[in-house]
Amino acid sequence: MVEEFRAGVRVRRIARRARRWREAAQMKGVDAASRLHWSPAKLSKIEHGALPVAPVDVLALALIYDVPEDERNAFFRAAQTAQQRGWWQDFGRDEVLDVAQDYIELESEAELLRTFSIDLVPGLLQTHDYTAALSRRALPRASDEIDQRRAEARTARQERLSGDDPLRVEAIMTEAALRLVIGGPEVMRAQLETLLRFARLPNVRLQVLPFAVGAYPSIGSPFSVLSFAEEHFDDVVYVENLTHGVFVEDSASVQTYTMNFAGLQKMALSPTRSAKVIAEVAGAL
Repeated sequence: MVEEFRAGVRVRRIARRARRWREAAQMKGVDAASRLHWSPAKLSKIEHGALPVAPVDVLALALIYDVPEDERNAFFRAAQTAQQRGWWQDFGRDEVLDVAQDYIELESEAELLRTFSIDLVPGLLQTHDYTAALSRRALPRASDEIDQRRAEARTARQERLSGDDPLRVEAIMTEAALRLVIGGPEVMRAQLETLLRFARLPNVRLQVLPFAVGAYPSIGSPFSVLSFAEEHFDDVVYVENLTHGVFVEDSASVQTYTMNFAGLQKMALSPTRSAKVIAEVAGAL
């Protein structure tokens, strides 16, 4: 029996890049497939991450789209290991933007985001000023222009929360995230009020884990789980620390994270009670 193909993060990244190469070359899919002597269906499946991508296919695509050599070689190497499963890939300081970009693109394609945060408001729900205040305290310091761009990029992601096919979000944060005053009282009050506004959306479920619960699942370990509508896309876990971002894809580990998220949901306050606590904290600022 042939094993069903399951696209991992790296296969999806190559698929997105293949699509961009064709669009940049201003070439229709049927024309590109003809030049490659492929069926249009094969090219479509590669561009949508529904088919394994062979390294030689990446080279062929890069050549007809006239992709620069450095970029072509980088994605050829990526294709050589793209189908390996159960991997932990650490990204160092110089590569953080790459893994963050992968996460943002996966988030844009996801159907459901489950996220747990400890001392910060979940990234997708942060206001511009809250994000900017965090960026100003990051070390090493970035320029004011980069701080501004980071804040704009983060808040731009919130477009996924509305529209015809909005992202469903289940977010849990500890009480510490509400009481740590980031950017001063005015900025924090605006952030909490924004949380209340998001919590009223039908596709957002927001819960607070109060100090009073004591120990809880995944203590000390924030994480996010992304789920997708496509059957050939498995859930992906993303974990981030000071200098690294890590994707987790092996099924046993992903199941552990989802189990811990379910445990957190049971211990956290209900969405209604959580909204009351957020409003109380905002009113005290």
